[in-house]
Amino acid sequence: MRFDLNKLEILMEAVRRGNYSAAARQLHLTPSAVSHAVAKLEAGLGFDLVEWRGRELVLTDEGRLLYETCERVFPEVYEAEARILGGRAEKALVLGATVEFGSSVLVRKLRPLLEAHPELRVDFYFSHELAQPLLRDEIDLAVDCLPHTDPGVECAQLFRERYAVVASPAFLARHRVRSPLDLERVPVLSLDKGGEWWRNMMGAVEPGRRPAFRRVVAVNHVRGMINAALAGYGAAFLPKYCVLGELSRGRLKALFPRLRLLDDRFCLYQKRSRASREKNQLLTRFLKGLKVDEFGDALT
Repeated sequence: MRFDLNKLEILMEAVRRGNYSAAARQLHLTPSAVSHAVAKLEAGLGFDLVEWRGRELVLTDEGRLLYETCERVFPEVYEAEARILGGRAEKALVLGATVEFGSSVLVRKLRPLLEAHPELRVDFYFSHELAQPLLRDEIDLAVDCLPHTDPGVECAQLFRERYAVVASPAFLARHRVRSPLDLERVPVLSLDKGGEWWRNMMGAVEPGRRPAFRRVVAVNHVRGMINAALAGYGAAFLPKYCVLGELSRGRLKALFPRLRLLDDRFCLYQKRSRASREKNQLLTRFLKGLKVDEFGDALT
């Protein structure tokens, strides 16, 4: 037989990682062992499966056909193995999501589905980076507001996420902030030091009135930014649904209420090769019908 399952798995990992060295680290092999496995597959088939463009691994047409077939078949092989070895106990579905949305919305909303379907086991994976974990099969589905552009991934639109610029009353008592340009003079909180996190506010402001941030306090977690804003560290740009309680109680104040900030769209992403699986479809139907009325206009 020309196909060796172990070598096919090595090829899949090399494609996902983009090079032999990264695949070798993941598989606990040497790069030469990975290269040798791919070469053996090519020799058995009589076709080149990969080619190199500089340091980038690229699939040939034959390699793409084989890889896409493996993407469809191997999940079923893994599931059959788990059921045979585990007394029909199937592996949990891994649902990925952005950190704040996953921890504050999904874990609460998903419970009725899991109670109604005890056969559906779900693990959670919360991260700001979900595209690569989805491609590497570390997660089965991803709820994300960043686009996933791989052609092997399908997208289902869920709902829009609105934002707010906020600051604490104590901070506003010390700093006069009436327009976006005033943010040049005060500390601002951002997920990144360069302030790219604020892009949806910048896109809503006329080019001549966009502030050039001079004092950025980087906080790499949305919940951390909320607490930092409450403590008066600076003005923050945050998903509105995260701070509805703080806004209603007056612990934070919304700035620039007349400015129509750009919003994002949450989408559900999954590999096309897995979308037809029964449990993927069950979770997809539930998430597409998810009711978020309690968040008002923050999630629409």
